[in-house]
Amino acid sequence: MRLEVVLFMMITLGGCLPDQTKDVAACRTEAERFYHTYEAVDPNEPSSQYIIACMAAKGYDFTILPADCDSRYPLPTQPACYAPNSWLDWIIDQIRRALNQIKLVRLRRLAVLKIYSFR
Repeated sequence: MRLEVVLFMMITLGGCLPDQTKDVAACRTEAERFYHTYEAVDPNEPSSQYIIACMAAKGYDFTILPADCDSRYPLPTQPACYAPNSWLDWIIDQIRRALNQIKLVRLRRLAVLKIYSFR
């Protein structure tokens, strides 16, 4: 019974959790409105600084430590390069990242199986 209540609460409150992708998109849109000539490539450029400050105001820290923060793309514009400030959001973010990694592994295995089944 307790497990069901906890699961129900998690599902119900899941919509209240912050969404890094939407937050980065909103901050990037605002940065593009104010800094037309700059591209958020270098973290020291004004538009990048604006995005990082905007995300900090929304409760995120800019970090390049996660494995899915890809250096081939502008770092300030990637949701994976931000970590939540609060411990509860950080735990939830870690769970999300782990679940995404599991999904990616399953998709890769499925793709490999499909490739070998066509041979």
